[in-house]
Amino acid sequence: MIMTITKKSYEDLGPYWDFQRKKEYNKERLRHLTEEMTGKIYNQFGMMSAEELFDSLWVKLPEEAYEEPQVGWVPEDTTYRFEWEKEPGPKQIEHMKKGKPVVVKAKWLHDKA
Repeated sequence: MIMTITKKSYEDLGPYWDFQRKKEYNKERLRHLTEEMTGKIYNQFGMMSAEELFDSLWVKLPEEAYEEPQVGWVPEDTTYRFEWEKEPGPKQIEHMKKGKPVVVKAKWLHDKA
C-alpha cells in the first residue's frame, strides 16, 4: 500500500505537511547536488561517496536555510506526496539558476595605466 497525504490529513495538519514537504524538497536537492560531486570530494580516508557526503552535509544544514519547493514539485518519496499528485518528472529540481555572466573589472588597474 502506497502512503500519500490525503486531503483530510492535509486539512487537519496543513502546516506540519508543508514543513515535511519543504524538508523533503531540500533533502532531494542536496542529494542531487552530492551525486554531481561524487568523485570530486575527498576526506582523510579517500574519496567520499554521494551518501557519505550527503550525510555529512545534511546534519549541518540549519532549518533556516531550507528553500521553498519549486512550484509543481512532486516528491520522489510517496509518503510526502499528495494523493492528487501524479508521478514526478525526470528532472524537477534546478540546481543552478542560469543568468548573465558576471564580469568584475578592477578599476584601480585601469587608473594606473
